Amino acid sequence: MYELDAYALAAPLPEGISPAADAGAMIVGILLGLDPVKGQAQVSIAGSPGLWVPAQPGIYTANGRVRLLRSPLDGGRVTLCVGPLTPGQVIAGGKVTAVNAGVGQLTVATLGGSFALPYQPGTYAVGTDVHVLRSGERYGQPVFVLGPSGSYNAENPGQPGGGSVNPGQLVDRQAIILPQWTGSWKSAQSRWDSWNLDRYGGRSTLWQGNGFGSGPMTGLAAYGDQIVALGAQAITRMLPTVYRADTSSSAGKVAVLQPSPHGGQPPGAPSGSGATAASAALAPGQGAQVDLPSSVFEGFRTGAYRGLITVGTDYAGFSGTPDRAPVHADGMALVVQYKVIA
Repeated sequence: MYELDAYALAAPLPEGISPAADAGAMIVGILLGLDPVKGQAQVSIAGSPGLWVPAQPGIYTANGRVRLLRSPLDGGRVTLCVGPLTPGQVIAGGKVTAVNAGVGQLTVATLGGSFALPYQPGTYAVGTDVHVLRSGERYGQPVFVLGPSGSYNAENPGQPGGGSVNPGQLVDRQAIILPQWTGSWKSAQSRWDSWNLDRYGGRSTLWQGNGFGSGPMTGLAAYGDQIVALGAQAITRMLPTVYRADTSSSAGKVAVLQPSPHGGQPPGAPSGSGATAASAALAPGQGAQVDLPSSVFEGFRTGAYRGLITVGTDYAGFSGTPDRAPVHADGMALVVQYKVIA
């Protein structure tokens, strides 16, 4: 009984640091990356693979040394990044890329990214070099433009963010997003999908305009939450792919696209807002990519826009999700070029 009792008592006891190891509670590691949203740091100890641990706020330096707290009751496991051994620069250099005096903000390129920041009153223009204040409480994120800089320091101290190779830098990515649903609204009957169901791609075709007794029509390509799910810090380009589906006329027809809040089929007529974009004049079977205007990118990034509608006056149909021949697998596919924290 004594042996069993001893085993039962010993089993739950934590394993301590091995006798030959350094018993100090504080060690030094290397910062591989930061996740300011989660409040975590990715660190390496003596060349080990990256390990994510909770981190105290501070201004960190990319690949800089950090203080790490260990738990003597858990085999010396690192439990906290206490802060940088040598704090990073409080002020970084930046360059103005846009001025929005109406809302009191400058768009500034700094620390490997682009940020909309409030600013100290002064004279600014696109291309002006500026001093940017970083916040220790936000892990070194830029928060304020102190003013123009006559001696701009181009050194990049490294933007805080997640990552293990190039900590905190914004990197370029591209995604091809297919619509989750496409169809057309016919105003004359106030209903969906009731025009040319037996040809030109069938139910899923996006129609626009008014012809052959159709009455006004509006097509919708709905992408759901796929664009928001990219987690983009910024969207830099959006290119939907449009194919002319109908053969009602050999003359070229122009597709006119507008952002829509609908991520799926709405019960009533689809709506749209924001700037429009027009394709080239397309002959039957011809396709083209359309550059959406940059003014709509933020709406797609945040989820205010989740679809595209066809609002052109040229009577024409355009391929959507496959329903029947002829179709294109990438009908209304959306190429999204964007930036994320790596």
